[in-house]
Amino acid sequence: MADRDLLGLAASAKIGGHPIHPMLVPFPIALLVAAFVSDLVYLANGNSFWADVSMWSVGAAIVTAALAALAGLTDFLGNSRIRAINDAWRHMIGNVIVVLLAIASFWLRYENGAADAVWPFGLLLSLMIVLLLLYTGWKGGELVYHHRIGIDTETDESDVTPPMRGHTTRHT
Repeated sequence: MADRDLLGLAASAKIGGHPIHPMLVPFPIALLVAAFVSDLVYLANGNSFWADVSMWSVGAAIVTAALAALAGLTDFLGNSRIRAINDAWRHMIGNVIVVLLAIASFWLRYENGAADAVWPFGLLLSLMIVLLLLYTGWKGGELVYHHRIGIDTETDESDVTPPMRGHTTRHT
């Protein structure tokens, strides 16, 4: 690994030295996956409760995605080296598309009734969103684990816990 890779690229949006964006992204991801699962459950049992769960999960995902996007955009705009990474562009553009699809999905469900909107377009939107989230999540992982975005560049090596080597578990 090259020395430049070990340094990392600090996030611009931080609390107590911790990047905010990765703290927020689990919420919209979980809510959008829950909407997809709720759509499937509704289609399996016909209980409109599950269609309502999908609609409100998408609505809550939009709100939480806006917060995560604000932190991510702060990181993106705050460091020209991050903007120079193709994976950062793909991650951002993919997630903007996810939010736009989620807005379309919520509008469809709200305007047409949650239950009536599930088949086929609500489910198709949910599926496209989940598949796109898999891609953007992969790109987000590339940004952290390959490009080391959000890694604390000021950490003293003596502060890092060394890896465990030769550790064996004794059974008694």
